[in-house]
This record gives sequence, structure tokens and C-alpha cells, in this order.
Amino acid sequence: MFHVSRREFLSLGAVAVAGCVRERRLEPVRVTPQPAVAAPFRVNLGLQSYSLRNFKFDEVVAKMKEADIHFVEFSPMHFAMGMKPEELAAAQAKLAAAQIKPNAYGVCGIGKDEAGARRLLEFAAKTGIEMVSVDPAADAFDAIDKVLADYPVTLGIHNHGPGSRWTTADQMLAALKDHHPRFGVCLDTGHLARSGDDPVEAARKLGAAKRLHGFHFKDVNAQKHDVVVGKGTIDLVALFAALKETSFTGPFSLEYEMDATNPMPGIVASFAAMREALAKVA
Repeated sequence: MFHVSRREFLSLGAVAVAGCVRERRLEPVRVTPQPAVAAPFRVNLGLQSYSLRNFKFDEVVAKMKEADIHFVEFSPMHFAMGMKPEELAAAQAKLAAAQIKPNAYGVCGIGKDEAGARRLLEFAAKTGIEMVSVDPAADAFDAIDKVLADYPVTLGIHNHGPGSRWTTADQMLAALKDHHPRFGVCLDTGHLARSGDDPVEAARKLGAAKRLHGFHFKDVNAQKHDVVVGKGTIDLVALFAALKETSFTGPFSLEYEMDATNPMPGIVASFAAMREALAKVA
């Protein structure tokens, strides 16, 4: 036991604190840099509702829910622009309950009528649709540029195969030169193959040019006839790899046009093949 005066105690305390400060300065905190983690590659696999053209809206929702499909490109036959507000609200409630998101819409004709183009894009923006597949008139591009500036929506030219207005990747790229960056292509792989183009190379080319905004995916055999996905000539793994290379983020909609009265077995098998191929790339 020993006696320390108040002044001595304070003096000793100051020395101790200084010692702690000096001690802490001798041990700087070392932070190990963490490697950047890239965002996982994903594709929102969905269904073009034209695949279920023989069925009404409620049946389409039920069949998609049962098949665990959560994204849809609605054909206007199932999701009309002319719906009354209460009809639209009811449809959106059913979709939300089934956990289905409409991320695309089409195919819609579009001309140089600015008012008509504005109605289409306004409907898409109001309903949360990110991409509209269109068959634009050749003289409509300037009007489309003007309207696109006002809405957060992308437009994709849909190629309809030999003899149609839009057929190959090079033709669409040439037409889109110097136009609005949100005006691009919704690539129909089956129609493209029938026009003599390689879907994988076309996807890579359009993606590199930042003009690939969506897909209508079909698989075709050597005779260019539609088949269940995975049974044809299109290399799905190579296609998804090309999309990964070009950072594709748009809608990817299966359009299954066979077996209109009983399409679900082919649709389910096609989704299984797409999911398996995507897993190999992602």
C-alpha cells in the first residue's frame, strides 16, 4: 500500500494514456483487399403467350404457374391495350398472385404515326413492360426515335423469316444504324435460321452492337422445321455463352408454335432443356 497524491495520479494517468496512444500507433490496422465479385449471369426465361393461343388469359396464367414459368411476353390477344382500368387491375392481380411478371409484349405493328407509337409505349411503361417486339414500317424509324426518348422502354424488330420485311441480322443492323440505342432487335431464332443466318453468330453480332433487346426462341431441325428445344440444331450452350459475353439482360421468351391444342408437354420439355443449358453457362 502506498499513497499517491491527486496531482501525481493525474500525471501518471496522462503518461498511461500517452503510452496507449503510442502503442496503438505502432500497430496500424491492415485491411486485406477483397477481390471484386462479378454479378452472376442470368437470363429471365419466359414464354411468349402466343404459344398458348388456343387458351384464354386465366388458363394461360394457370398453365404457366403449374410449369414454374415466371416471365411472359404477352401477345395482344391475351393482354389487350384496350382493357378498361378495372380489367387491367384484375389481370395484374392474377399475375402477381401467380408470381408472373410481364416483361415483354408483342408482336405489334408500328408505323410513322407518332400518336400510335406513343400509345403503345405508354401502355408498356404503365404496365412495367421493358421490351416491345415490333414489325416496324421502313419509314417509321424517325418517329420511333422521337417517341422512345420519352419512355423507359426498348423496342425490338421481330424478324419473320424468308419473304418478310425483316429477315437477317445484317439487314436489321443496317436499318438501325444511327437510330435510338433502345431501338434494336427481338431475335426470332427459328425464322432467322430459315433465312440462312446462324442464330449464335447473329446473337453475338447484335449483342456486341448493343442492339439485342429480346428473343423469341425456337429450335429447328436440319430441315428448318420447329422442334422441341434441345432436339434441333441450335446450340443452346453456345447461344447462352454468346449472351454472357455481350452482357445480355433482356427478355428471353420461348415461342412454341407446335401442338396448339396441347402445347404444354413440349413447352415443359423445352424449358427443361433451356434451364439445363443456362446452368452450364451461368
